[in-house]
Amino acid sequence: MSTYDCIVVGGGYSGLAAAKELKEAGKSVLVLEARDRVGGRAKTVHEADGTYWDCGAAFVGDGQNLMYGLAKEYGIDVFELPLEGQIMSVRKNTSKGYKGLVPPLKLWEALDTYLAIRKFEKLCESVNVEEPWRTPNADELDVMSLEAWLKRTCWTRVGKAGISLIFEALWGSGVSAASVLHAAFYCKAGGSLTSLSIVKGGAQNHMFVGGGQAIANKICEGLTSETVHLSEPVVSVKTSEVHVEVITTKTTYITSKIILAVPPPLLQKIVFSPSLPPEKELLLHNLPMGLYIKAMVTYPRRFWAENDMCGESTSYDGYCSVTYDATPPSGNPPKIQAFIVGTKARRFLGLDNNERRRVVLEELCVAFGSEAGEPSKFLIHTMMEEEWSMGCPVATPTPGTWTTLGPWMRKPIGRLHWAGTETATHFVGYMEGAVSAGQRAAREVLQGLDKEI
Repeated sequence: MSTYDCIVVGGGYSGLAAAKELKEAGKSVLVLEARDRVGGRAKTVHEADGTYWDCGAAFVGDGQNLMYGLAKEYGIDVFELPLEGQIMSVRKNTSKGYKGLVPPLKLWEALDTYLAIRKFEKLCESVNVEEPWRTPNADELDVMSLEAWLKRTCWTRVGKAGISLIFEALWGSGVSAASVLHAAFYCKAGGSLTSLSIVKGGAQNHMFVGGGQAIANKICEGLTSETVHLSEPVVSVKTSEVHVEVITTKTTYITSKIILAVPPPLLQKIVFSPSLPPEKELLLHNLPMGLYIKAMVTYPRRFWAENDMCGESTSYDGYCSVTYDATPPSGNPPKIQAFIVGTKARRFLGLDNNERRRVVLEELCVAFGSEAGEPSKFLIHTMMEEEWSMGCPVATPTPGTWTTLGPWMRKPIGRLHWAGTETATHFVGYMEGAVSAGQRAAREVLQGLDKEI
């Protein structure tokens, strides 16, 4: 029976970052991944012709220094999303182009949106990102849904709808499903609501050449196949005073410490002995995954750029809430990716494949013109239908969760340690957050191992 200093469950960015840190510290480590690949919620599908589809996490932006550092370490280049041309704002089946941060709204709608965002950004300043439950007025902010706050704050329907659209695109859940406290925590952890929602100088500033999974693949190569076991789901975890017994679908391992770096719903599939504390169990039940669908469309040429459009659009009432131009630096293939999120994603799942394609192409035609209806290739992907993801990009605590169960988010339980982007305090929901959480969990393990020597 193989014995390790630490076993990491999950081969996404968080688990890989933890394993990398432990191995570089000279510890014996094993990564157990249920999928047949690494990367977790970063998934890149490569075609025979050298093109690829970024089906999962893809963006890196301002302040995400860990991911930029890894890209430099492994020789992975980044490229900027196109910025030249107009952003298209779609309302009532009509599109209008604009440049800058302010969409083409009526004066009072623009003023309402501006004042509400400024008030929210001011609220974010008071949030304790390390311990959100210690934020001033945390109890009040955590039981109030973001939807209720927007109804109280915004006095135009368009202002409320526009800000709601931004948040649904950020985490894949409706504004009724998250508290004001969590929204403020999430945005402060990522810099600000403004920086999280923009391209230039924001969280969508760059993409990786070769896709969002490229760095994960490089980390895996460095760890070797002996360290990373694919297609090996963990079934149960048995903890004693002296070690942890990890049982998979293939065999049993012994370890001193374990880091669990998988989406919260997947932790509920593992049988823990002894059982997790009731608080931890309740926390996991209150962390539903985001509802996110990507439609990726390639074209013979970047016709939108020829018509002074940058490929970015927002839609208040269509299925495709936001789109971006994801064309790689080579220019081939010209590519638009559309995001169907939150409550729209739930409705979209009920459509058959032909209807999904029709709806997406019709909406792209409204945004960018009739040529958008003539793609070279078309792909729709959602991690909501993947067994080992169950959603994307992040799990969102339900209202009231932070103030009642917050300390259990990343609190070690004996020999059990917790990672994953949900446990981060820096860019939660992003690859950056996943890496920072994995490194933090690895440091906890190293401190614990040192005490046992």
